[in-house]
Amino acid sequence: MKKIMFGNSLMLLGIALLILMGLNIMPIYAFWPAAILVLVGFIMAVIGFFSKDNK
Repeated sequence: MKKIMFGNSLMLLGIALLILMGLNIMPIYAFWPAAILVLVGFIMAVIGFFSKDNK
């Protein structure tokens, strides 16, 4: 469950950066870190979803 929540947080942070770039508040060179955050967050959320809990 923690991996899913952390992955979702990374994705939301990346999406927020992309929105700020679209509003011309952030410079355009922040695109690749934002894209990597979204990708890594998605991968972590999927791994967290399919992994078994130790409970």
